[in-house]
Amino acid sequence: MWQSIINQINEFYDEPFKVGERELMFSCADSNYYLITNELDITKQYVVRVVDKINSLKYEINSQSSAKLDPWFPHHAILYSGSTSNYFFMIYEPFRFEHRNLVKLEWQYLGKQLATMHQISDQAMFGWDDDTYIYNSIQPNNWQKNWATFFSEQRIAWQLQLLQEKGCFLINISDITNIIHRLLHSHHPAPCLLHGQLTPDNIFITDHGLFLPDNAVYYGDKETDLAWLSMFSTQYESLLEGYQSVSPLPDGYKERQPIYALYPLLVNLHNDPDLESQVHHQIELILAI
Repeated sequence: MWQSIINQINEFYDEPFKVGERELMFSCADSNYYLITNELDITKQYVVRVVDKINSLKYEINSQSSAKLDPWFPHHAILYSGSTSNYFFMIYEPFRFEHRNLVKLEWQYLGKQLATMHQISDQAMFGWDDDTYIYNSIQPNNWQKNWATFFSEQRIAWQLQLLQEKGCFLINISDITNIIHRLLHSHHPAPCLLHGQLTPDNIFITDHGLFLPDNAVYYGDKETDLAWLSMFSTQYESLLEGYQSVSPLPDGYKERQPIYALYPLLVNLHNDPDLESQVHHQIELILAI
């Protein structure tokens, strides 16, 4: 694997690179991050993220859409991406992980950056030019003028169908789709650029600042980005404080959060069956609106 990666680095940069030191800095569910040093010039280093090639399409899409987020979430720009016989890899400028949790000021900063990004509304429709991945599932992004239709069909109904195909029946798909469409029918948000995968396990601290390696970018209601962290972060209030200092949330925000929070729960249910009772509770909250 490494010889193929080095050959591609040499070809891309047109300069000799020979791996001297190779350090495994961090390992997570689907990725290993290595810091490699050029034996011929020890001042030259790169971080290499290595994933199984079976997920290469996911990370090719992720790499392309990450550039759209750079002004607000500088993710340590991907310098080059390629593949070997068994792996897909991405190359970054060198950085170091800081193995700690975000502090309140960092959550507030993240909220401010998110709010600033959400002010970008240069699309008249909801969706994205391509389908993206949310974890290991395809996320459809067919352009749609109506937000209630987009969210109820391409987010909730889609995930329920995927789960049902795995034998997890939660509720009649048509019934809950129609209910959510009705509840959002009079809500007409501007299509905002969304990160799409704001979970604590996708937010890292490095010596160069925040690092959000994965995304599921599309244009949608800004409140759906917040729903991810409202469900899975204990520091959500700190993030919200920073967010609202830049862009106060509109009327009805709190009433819509139970609807939007169902989506991240459904996505995570694929990998965490223990969430099923929480999903049922969330559905009950929606039915009670």
